[in-house]
This record gives sequence, C-alpha cells and structure tokens, in this order.
Amino acid sequence: MRTIWSLTAIRNGKQENADGIGEAQFCYGRWPSEVSGSTPKRIPSGLIGMIDEFDMEQEAMESGFMVYMTASPDDRESWVQFVSTVTVRDFDSRLLYDSRTLFSRGEREGETIEFVDLYNPCAGGIEMPNNVWLKIGELPMSTLGWAMGSGIMEADKSRQTNLNQWIGKPIDQTIVPSDIMSLPGPPSRAYSFHDSD
Repeated sequence: MRTIWSLTAIRNGKQENADGIGEAQFCYGRWPSEVSGSTPKRIPSGLIGMIDEFDMEQEAMESGFMVYMTASPDDRESWVQFVSTVTVRDFDSRLLYDSRTLFSRGEREGETIEFVDLYNPCAGGIEMPNNVWLKIGELPMSTLGWAMGSGIMEADKSRQTNLNQWIGKPIDQTIVPSDIMSLPGPPSRAYSFHDSD
C-alpha cells in the first residue's frame, strides 16, 4: 500500500461571500483540532487549478473539499503531479529547522503549492519527495457533520460591507502570500481526519 496522506479544507462561514474560489477562505488541517485552531486562508493556485479542472468549485465554495497526497500513486491517471522547485529552510535557536518547499505543476504555468516538511528522523516517516501527486474529493459526510456542529461553517450575524468590496484589494507581490495555506508533507504515521493528534 502506498503512503497517502490528506488535508481537510472547510469553507470559512464567517467570510460569507467571496468573489470566487480564488478569494474564498478555508479552515484546514489533518484532524479536527487543527481545523478548529487554524486561521482561515485562501487556497494556493495549484488547488484552484485542480478545482476548476475537475469542476468542483460549487462544492468547494459551499462546504469545502479533501486533498489527498502521495509520493508515488498506484494509478497515475487519477492524480495530478507537482514537482519541487525551491526549498527554504528556517533555522531556529535549537539548531532544528523548518523547511518549506514550493511545488509547481509542469504543464500549467503559475499553478503552485507550498508544502511544509514534517519529516522527523526520530519519529520516522519519509522525507519530502521531489514529486508529489495530488487529487481532490468531496468532504465525507462524517467530516461535513463535524464541521456543521463545530460552528466553522456558520456566518457572522453582521452583514456590514467593507472598503475592499468597492475599491478592490491591493496587489500582493510576494511569492507565497501569508494568507495562502501550506499543505503538510508526508506524515510520520498513518492517520485519518477523526484521529486525535
């Protein structure tokens, strides 16, 4: 069995209306505690392209979606390949580092995804591969039920408009803006959404 890991992205109900999938915000994580504690973010261009390609925008905008990832799929026809382009390591005072890798989709210019490397030599697992394969799917009913019960999908009471709706947003020239979610690298152990962290 190939190692497949996942990320759950649930539509942030407090945002209410968004001009499209590129402006929509999602709470995300590997299990409920991560989703509940996440800061809502926009999805990367690589996921936007896949959602458009597989005609899943309506489902994603209404509730959210699942991202499945693997370093080596059994059936490549149902997966989309992303290739490592650049890795950045942040060294901290304890001499441990965090690395983030930008992956791009070869045949689709401008479609990128950032991964956070979770490899820990003490806990096992696999290091960040040079190629990552992704596919997206609908939220399982159990996850959707949890999201509805947790309040993540509830809208705020106020419908006050803000200035961005009239003049637009400023242009962000950074490579990976801080309001774009990063995906997790290969895990040290198998998990499902309803496992505890």
